[in-house]
Amino acid sequence: MRRLRKSPLVVAVAAPILFAIFGATLVGGSGLDWYAGLAEPWFLVPLWAFYLVGLAYYVLAAVVLYRVLAHVDDPGGRAASLVLTIGLLLLSELWNYGFFGLRSTLAGFLGIAVFLVALTALMAALRRYERFSLALLLIPYYLWVLYDLVWTYALWRLNGAA
Repeated sequence: MRRLRKSPLVVAVAAPILFAIFGATLVGGSGLDWYAGLAEPWFLVPLWAFYLVGLAYYVLAAVVLYRVLAHVDDPGGRAASLVLTIGLLLLSELWNYGFFGLRSTLAGFLGIAVFLVALTALMAALRRYERFSLALLLIPYYLWVLYDLVWTYALWRLNGAA
């Protein structure tokens, strides 16, 4: 088993934390009152499940970042994987802003669609350079994001762009 490398570990832990702080600042008020007033599709999971997946996402991002920094030797593959992973962190926070900050179901749906495209690109890069992250981390998360796409679409259709 390889030893943990300190510099990649610091970057991998710091990046998701900084993005989470950025997102919380960007959204300001939570928008949970607005969300609670929306008509929901019958298959929507409880809010606590979203909190768990959100926390898992930040941990997942940290692990992927660490593994890319510590284990991908190809400079082009490392750069592409890093840009896509950081881009996903940014898109996640922008989704929170569009959905909760702007209180827009349409922005929520479109944001998930864009996120899914970037996640697919990251998975393609990791397929070549870092298969552990792809198979054990991103494939299950990808399935969750597909679910996100379906429920945000349903939420938008039930509530309009509100």
